[in-house]
Amino acid sequence: MTAFYLKLFITPALMLFISLAAKRWGTQIGGLLSGLPLTSALVMLFLSLEQGETFASMAVPGALAGLAAIQATYLFYFLMTRSVSAFTGCITALVFYGSIALVMSRSGWLALSIIATLLLVTVIIIVTSKQAQTKAAHYVPLPRWVIPMRMVTATLLLLAITASAEWLGPLASGLLAPIPVIAWPLAVFAHVQGGHQELGAIVRGNAIGAVGVVGFYLTVKVSILQWGALLSIATAVLLAVAITFMVARLLDAR
Repeated sequence: MTAFYLKLFITPALMLFISLAAKRWGTQIGGLLSGLPLTSALVMLFLSLEQGETFASMAVPGALAGLAAIQATYLFYFLMTRSVSAFTGCITALVFYGSIALVMSRSGWLALSIIATLLLVTVIIIVTSKQAQTKAAHYVPLPRWVIPMRMVTATLLLLAITASAEWLGPLASGLLAPIPVIAWPLAVFAHVQGGHQELGAIVRGNAIGAVGVVGFYLTVKVSILQWGALLSIATAVLLAVAITFMVARLLDAR
C-alpha cells in the first residue's frame, strides 16, 4: 500500500517539475529532463520492491529492447506528423511501437538493443538539427489544464505498468519499463499546442537522454543483485545524468 501512495505522489511531482522546467528554460530542456531515466528508475524500483531484485535484473534485457523501440517510435511520430494530424500520428505510432517492441524483445540480445538505440539516437539528432539551430522551442503558453492533464496521464500509465508486472513476467515488464510515461504526454501535448518545432525539441532532448538511459540499465543489470535496489538504482541514475549532460554539452559545443 505504501508503494501505491508513493506512485501517486512521485510521478505527478516529476511531471510537474519537468513541465515547469520546460516553461522556465524551453521545451528542449523539458525534453532532455524527460529523457532521463526518471520513470525508468521508478518502474525498476517498484519492480524490485514488489517482485524482487532478481525479477528487476531479469527485466533489463526487455527494458533495453523497449528503449530501442521507443526511440524508433519517436522518430516515426516526428516524421509522420509532418503530413498527418497529431491524433492520427499518435495512434499509428503506438501500433508501430508495439510491433517494433515485439520484434526487439524476441531477439533477446543486449548488444543489438544498445546498437539500435544509439543508431536511432544519432538519426534523431540529425533530423532535428533544425530545432537545435533555430532554438525555436522556447515554450508556448499553455492552458491551465494541460499540466494537470500531463500529471494524471503519467501517473495512470505508471500504475498500469507496475500493476501488470506479476502476470506479465520480467521480460514483458522490462519491455514496458522504459515507456516514457512523462516524455510521451509531454511530447504530444507540446506538439498539439506548439507545433512540429516544439515536438522536434522534445524528441531531440529525449533522444539525448536515451544515451544515459542505456548506461542506467547496464548499471542496474550488473549491480542490483550485489548492491541492492536502492544503491544500484541511485548509482545508475547519477551515471545516466552525467552521461546525458556530457552528450548535451558536446552537441551544444558543435
